[in-house]
Amino acid sequence: MIAHYLKTSIRAIKRSPLLSALNLLGLSIGLACFLVISLYLYQENTYEKGFSDHERIYRLEEDFLGMGRTAWSTSNLQYRLDEVPEIESFTRIAAGVTDGFKVGEKEYSASRVIQADEHFFEVFDFNVLAGDLSTALDGPNKLVLTKDFAIKLFGETNVVGRSIKYQEKEKVVAAVLDDQPYRSHLKFDVISSDIFNPEYADGRWFSIGGYTYARTTVPVDAQLINEKLDEIAKTYAYPIVHGSQTLSADDWLESANKVRFFAKPIREIYLGDNEKFELTPNGDRQARVTLTIIGSFILLIAVINFMNLSTARSSQRTKEIGLRKVLGTGKSGLISQFLLESVMLTLIAAIIGGGLSELFINLLNQSVGEVISISILSYPSLALYVLIGVIVVGILAGTYPAFYLSSVKMIPLLKGMKLNQVLNLGSAKTLRNSLVVLQFTVSSTLIIGAFFVYSQLQYLRQVDLGFDREQVIVLPYASKAVDGHHPMRSELLRIPGVESASFNNRLPADQSNDIMSVMLNAEETVAFSHFQVDPFYQETLGLNLVSGDWFRPDQEPTDSLVVLNQAAVNAIGFEDDPVGQVFGNYWRVIGVVEDFFVDNYRDEVGPALINYDPSTPNQVAIKLDTKNLNSTIAQVRTTWEELNNEPFEYKYLDQNFAEVYNKEKQNGDAVMVFTVLAIFISCLGLFGLAAFTADQRQHEFGVRKVLGAGIVDIVKSFGLDFIKLILIAFLVAIPLSVYVVNLWLNTYANRIDLGIGGFLVAAILSVLIALGTIAFQSVKTGRLNPMDTLRNE
Repeated sequence: MIAHYLKTSIRAIKRSPLLSALNLLGLSIGLACFLVISLYLYQENTYEKGFSDHERIYRLEEDFLGMGRTAWSTSNLQYRLDEVPEIESFTRIAAGVTDGFKVGEKEYSASRVIQADEHFFEVFDFNVLAGDLSTALDGPNKLVLTKDFAIKLFGETNVVGRSIKYQEKEKVVAAVLDDQPYRSHLKFDVISSDIFNPEYADGRWFSIGGYTYARTTVPVDAQLINEKLDEIAKTYAYPIVHGSQTLSADDWLESANKVRFFAKPIREIYLGDNEKFELTPNGDRQARVTLTIIGSFILLIAVINFMNLSTARSSQRTKEIGLRKVLGTGKSGLISQFLLESVMLTLIAAIIGGGLSELFINLLNQSVGEVISISILSYPSLALYVLIGVIVVGILAGTYPAFYLSSVKMIPLLKGMKLNQVLNLGSAKTLRNSLVVLQFTVSSTLIIGAFFVYSQLQYLRQVDLGFDREQVIVLPYASKAVDGHHPMRSELLRIPGVESASFNNRLPADQSNDIMSVMLNAEETVAFSHFQVDPFYQETLGLNLVSGDWFRPDQEPTDSLVVLNQAAVNAIGFEDDPVGQVFGNYWRVIGVVEDFFVDNYRDEVGPALINYDPSTPNQVAIKLDTKNLNSTIAQVRTTWEELNNEPFEYKYLDQNFAEVYNKEKQNGDAVMVFTVLAIFISCLGLFGLAAFTADQRQHEFGVRKVLGAGIVDIVKSFGLDFIKLILIAFLVAIPLSVYVVNLWLNTYANRIDLGIGGFLVAAILSVLIALGTIAFQSVKTGRLNPMDTLRNE
């Protein structure tokens, strides 16, 4: 019986090759897009699952003196964790230097190095290839390598006991780790045992640094640990930090000047919000939400397409339905036939879509790097979910034609009557039109969203950053200049084409985590982005001084004299001219500059504190003339190599912003690509429905032409119905898109407004896309010869 149904289904598909092909293509592309997005989201959700009992691992974070929540915590905390009975083990780690590896005469650098204490592998159970993890970090000068980095250094993994020179010190390889089955925010090439872990001291409640991870005896609610950590803060930190005793311990924990600890489950680190001082950048929650919406929209459009075209294709099989009934096929047999055909088509589409998804992933990884490293073939459970989903889609798409058409009376059909002459197909037409409106509502929402995403990205490229970033190169390792900063700056300024040079420890958008927390009084604290600079920083970057003075070269360096930005002035609450005023009982303001870009496009410009400190700056920014850049850089190299033992490496300051902008652009590009594919799928469905409608209305248009209607009249009559549906869909899409786009734009401190121009452009695009899609069928219908359509009437 099933074999007979399959044979009949194949014949039915061959009889309607256009509609069947459009059906398969639209659903295949829709499923492919949905699979790509689903695999990415699935991969994002696998972070930290490689650790057994990952539900028992937490990072202990700290809300420190007005900074807000930070991934760092004070080193003092580890000495009081024995007061939390739920914690069975803990470890402290820190970020290490990534360069300076030397094997023989060859030098190497790692992508990331972490320093960890001897308890690291008590908390995290990495897979080991060689060595004993229980002793791998129990002494100084020990290294643990990943498999890939061991191969990079030695060409093999059997390297336990081998020596490596790291940062001019001899180190020994104690273990080699195998690949992790899942991703983790603890990405590294090397673990070094040399971590700075100071002894307990009361004064260290005023400082933070490093990361603390804890493993509990059993899975517990983080809130339970937080309550125990609050007791530690009140018992030990409160008397030291809040010495004035103006607030009770409980009130102090709610104040700005608190020191408070929180346990964050390790699975929430990557999937949650970025805290200050993250070890590695976390996932983008906004990108995940956006892709989830787009993926759901694309699947919805593809399924609507499939249902519409399946209904339309089934409606052409009038004589077949009548003949089957005459030959004894019951209603249940017809229902089974229609459902089987529908499921078979969805399975074929799923196979094609699976292949397309692998192609899309390869293209994506080649163009922007490895974004998705998993495949549906690698995870049978995912394939099972896809199979179940495909069967459900097939049944849903086949349900309407199966139950509705199987109830048709057979005698009128065998006389050659059209289905619309036998049944009142008004409900079928209403269903199809409703689905078209729903489909193009989604498509129009995506078009509007894509327009404003593109507009926002263009706006970010042109936003005023508050300083001049053009033609500024940055050279690291400047702190190691053999003759000091000033001689090097003098030599650099001798080079034609060098306009200015400044030694500093931080530049805008360099992803620095230098934050200074200043207590204004017992209950108020302000956290500043901290810049340590020289007197030439302002002229090199073109910062706009609005009041007071900048640092002078002949000035005695002292960190108590500072320049603030406008946001800092507002945060401190100066009512009068801030120049000359003192805050925090130490810092005296000598000048104020306009707000300038510090970290990223999403956040408001926060308070910035700039002070003159010639001892700590570790890089030099050089402002170049636009003429003869290559020659100027070559002379800078020569001067550098004469005065510095470090290699000459430079990048343009622009690259900092390119990295920040590219993160935003990648999300925008994804929206654009998937919007185009969603529109394409919608157009396939619209084209198929236009072809079906043209076939159903041939008799009507033949009569119209006999009565004097011209080609233009027929085209208008045919196309107007579709354009009405598109316009209705667009009107429905407007409030939906306003809500969705505003949610997205509100994540930016600097954002565009929703102007009517964007909606007009999107409306015109929607109508033009619809007109272009049905143009062929419209003209073809208008040119029909009434002799052909009315011959058998």
